[in-house]
Amino acid sequence: MYTRLLIVLLISGFLISADAFAEDALSFVQIVEGMTQQRPSNTRQTIGRRYVWNFKRRPYTVLMTIDLEKYNSYSGKERYDIPKLVEEGRTTIGNLTREFQRIFKQNRNWNRQDRVDFVLSFVQSLPYTFDDVTTGYDEFRRYAVETLIEGGGDCEDTTILVAAILRGLGEKAALIFTPGHIAIGVSGDFTGSSLTYNGIKYFYCETTGTGWTVGKLPASVGKTVEAIVPLSPSKVGPAPKPDKVTTPTPETDPTPVIPEPTPEQPPIQPEPEPIKPKPEPEPEKSKPPKKDTSETGSTVGMVLATLFILVGLGIPIAYIVYRFVFADNDDDDDDIYYDDTPESTNPLDW
Repeated sequence: MYTRLLIVLLISGFLISADAFAEDALSFVQIVEGMTQQRPSNTRQTIGRRYVWNFKRRPYTVLMTIDLEKYNSYSGKERYDIPKLVEEGRTTIGNLTREFQRIFKQNRNWNRQDRVDFVLSFVQSLPYTFDDVTTGYDEFRRYAVETLIEGGGDCEDTTILVAAILRGLGEKAALIFTPGHIAIGVSGDFTGSSLTYNGIKYFYCETTGTGWTVGKLPASVGKTVEAIVPLSPSKVGPAPKPDKVTTPTPETDPTPVIPEPTPEQPPIQPEPEPIKPKPEPEPEKSKPPKKDTSETGSTVGMVLATLFILVGLGIPIAYIVYRFVFADNDDDDDDIYYDDTPESTNPLDW
């Protein structure tokens, strides 16, 4: 019973771990300072995207390659729980978050607000699209990967994308729901419009339109707040380092390696060796026939069986001979009866 329980717990833990650490759907991401005409190509396995935007009067370009199979896997997923969509995005766009971290290291003069504004400026550059126009549904919340591939979305989609990036950067954020709109709030030493929830001050961040920095509240949004949903910070770790690669020195002559065959190409065959004449075969020497051990074993078995049979029959035969031949003489003596009564001539004694 305890063994079965342990197995169930192990399997459950594995499934939970496998679901919690989703695979990064972005196989390649690069942020370039300036504007570049380079475009990642589309293949049967990947989708290429290029995004251009301005920050502090300087252009930036994001080059991205997205795994097509991972993108297609979102078609049947649940879309109701927004925090769950944010957490999924944090793990599947980890390469984009790490690229933001690389840019921040190159611009050490940026303060915390500059870093958050840089992320906001990237997402705000994506065009605003209505769900009923792009998907045919009134409310269709997109995962972060879907928003990147579609190249835009409504306030829910861009908020989920920004929240996924900021969570990966370790920022403490919260979802802010206002009538007919959703935005994100970031906790920190900022200035501008903010609200306090459970003792934490969150500064308003708009994800639609352009030019909105931390603490800037559009007049169209209003100040009525319907709900606040805090998001726990969870920073994305650094990219895994590649395994150590050793290359031969020019003096060495490495042995050529024949690659494994793939379905797309036939296997590479090594160069055939020159054919040498075969020596004439020597006549085979006659070998003495091997002694059949099975016959010897069967003979021994028959002898032993015969002995057991003879012994088994001899014991009852000997008993019968003894009983009816030798024992009869003794029985005759037992049949003689002796009359010890004294002889008498008196007839009355009889």
